[in-house]
Amino acid sequence: MRRGAPALLLFAALACGGGPRAAVDDAVRARELEGALEAYDQFREADGADGALLAEVAALLLELEALGEDESRRDAALTQLRLAGNAALPVLERIGRSEGETVARAEALAHLTRRGDGEARAYLYALLDTDDPAILAPALVAVDPEEETARLVAWLADPIPEVRRAAALRLGAATESREALGALRELARVDPEPRVRGAAIRALGGFGAAVFEALRERLGDAASNVRLATVRALVRADRPRAVAALRSLLATPPNPAGIEAARVIALTGNPEEEDAPPEEGVVDARAYLRGALGSADPTLRSQAAVALVSLPADEGTDAALLAALDGEADASVRLGMARALLGHEGAEEEARETLRALMEGEGMAAVQAAALLAKEGEDAALTRLEAALEAESALLRRVAARALARDAERPDAARPALRDEDPTVRIHAAGGILAASN
Repeated sequence: MRRGAPALLLFAALACGGGPRAAVDDAVRARELEGALEAYDQFREADGADGALLAEVAALLLELEALGEDESRRDAALTQLRLAGNAALPVLERIGRSEGETVARAEALAHLTRRGDGEARAYLYALLDTDDPAILAPALVAVDPEEETARLVAWLADPIPEVRRAAALRLGAATESREALGALRELARVDPEPRVRGAAIRALGGFGAAVFEALRERLGDAASNVRLATVRALVRADRPRAVAALRSLLATPPNPAGIEAARVIALTGNPEEEDAPPEEGVVDARAYLRGALGSADPTLRSQAAVALVSLPADEGTDAALLAALDGEADASVRLGMARALLGHEGAEEEARETLRALMEGEGMAAVQAAALLAKEGEDAALTRLEAALEAESALLRRVAARALARDAERPDAARPALRDEDPTVRIHAAGGILAASN
């Protein structure tokens, strides 16, 4: 990085009598990241760490990356800004006011529009005439689905999948429109892209019982993620009928849609009467989930564990979860099970012990286990995350940096990662620091 100009900026601020804090503020206003980092180091040496001031530096880093030329870094920075909550709003507003038709501007305005910002919606609406599908897709958030149904329906025929997907999701609010209903039903059936079919099915779930049979047909879709979306849409459209219709999935080998169906069915059982017998299908649903804990697919084992933990406590289920945790060899699955069991009465301490054991290992599971324990203030976990900032893998460093700042609420400990050689580490560190300032 260029160091001459930042050093001069810092010297000028100090010479004018503003002090170290003023030097940070001046560098941020001048959009000089290296100068802001150096000025913050000077401030910290004189007055100690200041999370709010450090967050201003982190916000500048994310803003510059979001407006930069590198698409992957831009997208990573925008994701971190969306995750940062209210602390990111000033940054998103500045990006929304930036010049030109850019993806960053469209994404920022779309996020603000979803939060009810009318001025952002007006600026976003003006981008609808763009020829760039990467700008058009987020801009569709500005379209009123009830007033401009026909326009959204026309976009369902766009050659770019992301535009079709965005239009379908927007039409989910046009629940009184027969035109929207017909178009979404057709899209859910024939679109070649699973993510588009899934979006259409998700949108159809809001149309209620009238679309139940059409949705039910999509349980046979070739794509697993579409079948999973169908299960959720059926429940949204007509939960009582969905519970009955989904029982057939309990006869299939463990799969994502079957596990979600079993979870839904199991949740229908005796919600109010503690001693009442389980409703029909509930026992079978719990048995299906317990069986999925033994699947050869680690992802399905994790999904089943999370589903079981979401259900009302049951002695047999808790025993099955603890046995599965004890016998699980895959570190990522052990992590998922332990995460699910944290806070679950009767299993919390065993979950913590599992996380402590994982933390002693290497790789992503160890770092994520440390992040979970650091959130609860365990000193050993904080030490493990700080050590991970020196890992050879940039992926481990960026997870550790965000976890230190956001989950462990130690933004100052993540500060060195703002100068990491890998830009994604810098971006994740900045995102965690900014989020921690809320």
